[in-house]
Amino acid sequence: MSQEVCVRKGEAEKKIPAQRRAEIRDLLNRRGAASMAQIASSLGVSVSTVRRDLAELEKEGSIRRSHGGAAIVEHTTLEFRFKDRRRHHRAEKTRIGEYAVTLLEVGQSVIFDSSSTVLCAAEALRHRLLEVTAVTNDVNVASVLAEVPNVSVVVPGGEIREGSFTLLGPLLRNFLEGLHVDVAFLGAHAISGDALSESSLSVVEAKRAMIGAARRVVLLADHSKFRPPAFFEVARAGVIHDLITDDATPEKALEAMDARGGLRVHVV
Repeated sequence: MSQEVCVRKGEAEKKIPAQRRAEIRDLLNRRGAASMAQIASSLGVSVSTVRRDLAELEKEGSIRRSHGGAAIVEHTTLEFRFKDRRRHHRAEKTRIGEYAVTLLEVGQSVIFDSSSTVLCAAEALRHRLLEVTAVTNDVNVASVLAEVPNVSVVVPGGEIREGSFTLLGPLLRNFLEGLHVDVAFLGAHAISGDALSESSLSVVEAKRAMIGAARRVVLLADHSKFRPPAFFEVARAGVIHDLITDDATPEKALEAMDARGGLRVHVV
């Protein structure tokens, strides 16, 4: 280890515990989960220091320790509570949602994922007046679509996810696995290279079922979603047909997403 690295690590170890733990919470909020080695490397501290900090954070209820690492407790994650998530990048999400509904045709069946950006697509459908059948596992999306003329709304069963209005669980998954729809509008917690990822296994299972049910999968994601991966991989870009994003998304991120070719990228 070089002298410079040793100095940096020594300085990091001298941070007050509250500061280190705040940085750990921030890291886990962004990634969903991380190993102790990853946390130690990111903060420039020893694994033993991380172990002590994780023990304290778990006592606070902020995180949940696992073998060799930790995950954020879902109700504290920066996959923000619904109202907070909607406020972030609102203009970009609105443009993405408005463009998404232009891809729909009369008579189609559409899955609306639980996502603040997909909600913007539901709101935009008010102005298109298309006759479609909508399936959603999001209570807010369902309430918006229920007020749109000519839209039939189907809400599967499931359990409400803490801190959100999302239906998840075996009932939802079994229902989706029996569907065959024209289009699925999908959101994502993180896009890294050509991989979509989520911080919750139950969300992963729901999204995979949505992908399997749809003939055309349309991913709605603003530039902030192109970031380090969350804990669980959902799918690779090969199963996505269209990506709708905003003009602040880096070109390199779009190239990585379409590394295999064939993805239709719409920048709005």
